Amino acid sequence: MKRIQIIEKYADFFNDTKKEPLVILQGSRRSGKTYQILIDLGLTFNLQKNKIIQIFSERPEQKESGLFRDFNDIWQGFNYEQHSSRTPLINKKSGSQIKFINIPNNVSAFDYAKNIGKANIRFLNECNVFDKKTVENLIISNTEKMYLDFNPIAKFWIDDYITKSNFLKTTWKDNPFLSEAQKQTFRDWTKLGKSAEVGSYNYWRWQVLCEGNYSELVGSIFTTENIHFTKLTEKEIGELQYIIIFADPSKATGHDYFALALTGINEDGNMILIDSFSENKIHRKLIADQIKSWQKQYDVDRTFIETNGEIGKGFYNDCINSGIPVSGWYSRNNKFERIMANYETITSKVFFQDNANNRKFVKQIYRFRQDAEKKNIPDDNIDCLNNKEKIPDDNIDCLNNCIIAYKSQYGFLGTIFEN
Repeated sequence: MKRIQIIEKYADFFNDTKKEPLVILQGSRRSGKTYQILIDLGLTFNLQKNKIIQIFSERPEQKESGLFRDFNDIWQGFNYEQHSSRTPLINKKSGSQIKFINIPNNVSAFDYAKNIGKANIRFLNECNVFDKKTVENLIISNTEKMYLDFNPIAKFWIDDYITKSNFLKTTWKDNPFLSEAQKQTFRDWTKLGKSAEVGSYNYWRWQVLCEGNYSELVGSIFTTENIHFTKLTEKEIGELQYIIIFADPSKATGHDYFALALTGINEDGNMILIDSFSENKIHRKLIADQIKSWQKQYDVDRTFIETNGEIGKGFYNDCINSGIPVSGWYSRNNKFERIMANYETITSKVFFQDNANNRKFVKQIYRFRQDAEKKNIPDDNIDCLNNKEKIPDDNIDCLNNCIIAYKSQYGFLGTIFEN
């Protein structure tokens, strides 16, 4: 049985907040906060009698991963049998149980939280992706303790719940279990950030990912200097592996674009955007025709369709009913957060095949910026601060989802923190 990696700073905090009904943890990347919460919940699971523990997340449903995997990685062998995240873990000695619950951040989240019933202890992972009313319902029906954690990507409702006694802020420096390579990466980011202009990417990365503070990016994020084009021959394109199509459905009206990306992995492990398609004011049948055309022309391994909203679900069902082989995909987290999490990958491991479609596709990516997040309204209805023009994000989101698919489904494009 392996040794559990308890971090003293977290253990002291949990001990000091035993009587707090709500505890809140804010941290930088790799600060260890989520892992340590799972350790504390595991102690309750093993030592306290007949507790009902619920762990909530907005995780993808592609596989048994995330919090369920992490909990079992820590506690497997301690008086319970591992089955599936869809069934509760029941402790043979204490009688306590843990259930892992996925609440997609969509129109049903509020009602789901309202009708889920009571629990003794709850953990809401990455609470910033949920609206305040959903969280209020989970707090109201919880009888003992609630854990919330988040990364400081953008301001949200959390300040309403923070007190002097229930809050802990941590950084990577509080995690003694990082590898030396990971620590050196943080040191390098810190050095660059300290000498960077406020509002630049290097400054933002230092403040948010290293120091666990709120910060804002100013101006363009992706430019002609950090987006890279390439010119592959037909033979080289034919040698690409794990070709996938990703569809990011939208209303395809006004400033909303229905984006498609066709990508593959080259021999160096980089992602190539082979072709792209991004249009508005277009019938969905023409989009389906484009998918079928690519599936016929290339050896496509899988075709993913984002199904977060009703439009995506409808398009997915249309494809299934038409005999087009597709897989559903649920995107988690705040859109800006998930894109910025892959900034290094986008700017160093992604190459755009130089063609007219991709040149058009990338023009929208150059306009992507953080300003959209200031409005705190749904992604598909965000206006600029001057309320005159929607900040475009359909194309970069579609491209980024390809990266996430390669990381989670194929094991490519991982960084030093993921491999």
